[in-house]
Amino acid sequence: PFEFKRHKKLEKDPALATAEAATNLMHNLEQIRLAQANAELKRFQLLRRLDSIKTRRNFELGESALSSLNGIRAYFHHCSDMIDGVTPKLTRLQDKQAQSREKHDAQQAPWEIKQRSLTNAISEVGAKAASIGVIANAVSQGQLDDMDEDFISSQPTSLEEIESIVRFWELPQQLNIHSLYQRKLTPGVIVEGWLYKKSTNRLALNSWTRRWFILDRTGVYYLKGSGQNEGKGGNNSKNNVSKDWMERVKVCDILLCTVREINCKIKGNPNVRFCFEIISPNSKSYMLQACGPNDYKMWVAGIRACIEQQLTHGKIPPDNMLLGAGKPTKKFGKNDNVQTESIFFEKDDDDDDDTDGGKSGGGSSNRGLFDDYLDDSNSSRTSGIRNPVVSQILRANPVCADCGNRDPDWASLNLGIILCIECSGVHRSLGVHVSKVRSLRLDTMREFEYNLLLSMGNDKVNKIWEAGLHHQKGWTKPSGGASRKAKEEWIKSKYLWKGFLEYRSEDGREHVDRVAKFSSDLFEAARRCDLSAIAEALAKGGSVEWKNKEEGGKTALHICVVNRPAEDSDVDSWKGVECAELLIQNGAKLDADDFDHHKVLDCAVLGNAKREMIEYLSSKAGV
Repeated sequence: PFEFKRHKKLEKDPALATAEAATNLMHNLEQIRLAQANAELKRFQLLRRLDSIKTRRNFELGESALSSLNGIRAYFHHCSDMIDGVTPKLTRLQDKQAQSREKHDAQQAPWEIKQRSLTNAISEVGAKAASIGVIANAVSQGQLDDMDEDFISSQPTSLEEIESIVRFWELPQQLNIHSLYQRKLTPGVIVEGWLYKKSTNRLALNSWTRRWFILDRTGVYYLKGSGQNEGKGGNNSKNNVSKDWMERVKVCDILLCTVREINCKIKGNPNVRFCFEIISPNSKSYMLQACGPNDYKMWVAGIRACIEQQLTHGKIPPDNMLLGAGKPTKKFGKNDNVQTESIFFEKDDDDDDDTDGGKSGGGSSNRGLFDDYLDDSNSSRTSGIRNPVVSQILRANPVCADCGNRDPDWASLNLGIILCIECSGVHRSLGVHVSKVRSLRLDTMREFEYNLLLSMGNDKVNKIWEAGLHHQKGWTKPSGGASRKAKEEWIKSKYLWKGFLEYRSEDGREHVDRVAKFSSDLFEAARRCDLSAIAEALAKGGSVEWKNKEEGGKTALHICVVNRPAEDSDVDSWKGVECAELLIQNGAKLDADDFDHHKVLDCAVLGNAKREMIEYLSSKAGV
């Protein structure tokens, strides 16, 4: 009777029932995570097996041929003339096979490391799942001797809390860290990934279909369909190669759409979690579902950011972009009413080719999309720009400073150069202490920042950073068609390691001597407001924090702001504000004190600086 009363009491306790449901749900979620992790391991092992088969093919066939040739050499050992002709070839073949085997062995090392890392991560997931399983089993069987009431009452009651505790949605990111293969980002694409699209056809067997969606600065698209596409000319064509193709279907234009978040609690339907709707006046609405809260936030924020950028800085698209969205027709660029693009993926053994044919990294080339619109934009690349100074900057710098690509529209503020989009990505990876990258078209900058770029420019800056290039044997400046790796090596050698600067014998050989010398040169160049001399001193190691003891502990910025043109005729050529901006962009502080505890703005006021300089410093200081 006592046991019966005890079980009856447990059955009626709502807190215990809630705790049991919560722990069981946590256990089920952990089992799901474990299954996902094991599936990732199987995928990883399959990729490794395929890669091993691909690399082993080369040297195994060669070794088989090598064995046959060695047998022939043994059989015909009495033919010295034949031996003399075969031996050099065998030696070269042996060297090639040895290199192939060494390459294969070297390629297995990262696979082993990644597999151990992935296995350890999965083991952690398994251990957590087992631990939660024990707790869930104990609660379900009423084994509460080791559990207090606080533990039972503290169990979460909502699905969101349970997912947050078990970190359910963080698993893909955790496993991606240990994955060997990372998909390359498609140039020009802001967000791309899998989304579930709800079908508007009520007779459809599957109401939700999984599609690969793409968001760029002009619109939203998804890839649809797969099959075989025979080459032109039928069976008699020499280049009759089958290709897998995907059709790029336009969902909407960024300028004409809006995104609406779907609240599953208001709807009362848990199946619409992480759903959002894209509404456009020139096409049907699309109900989309993301694969978790992180993807949901990324897509909604990305679409809204694109809308804001297009409304504030973008160019209004032509009419042929706004017709018939979502209706697959022909390839874009061949007809004015075209809204889709067929993307072909060639079957090739070389995975790292990045050509202009639209085969790079599983994505399409930027050039294939909106050809008519891009041609119109490139023919008048400065049209639609809100600040007229930008047009002057682009005309003065028609090619990229580091690779020679035409029509660059990115800038490095602290270096004073104009870059193409690919070189700007490399500059951004160096860190803001080396290069501060901005877009001339997308980012909003102040007037003195534009004036600094106009006063500097690629020609002046390259005369400083590439002055010693002729001393470095084996180095040539990459062209616009060079690989990203070649551009990255050039940019790092140029700006990060400063390998192409030219030093004179009087500059000193030790680092400390050069810093002292060029810090003094920087101070004197700032006194004269010599923009090129300031840039050269900064490039060669001059410190903006260096204080001149003979000048009352003033920095280069202190002495720069009190400079005035000697005569009225020099007002137009005076570059005091640009020099101050260059120093600030390279780390000079407005709150730096001299020996009299005067800050930069104080020195400007006390030194009777030009009104333009005082207004500039006040705006920078927020006064």
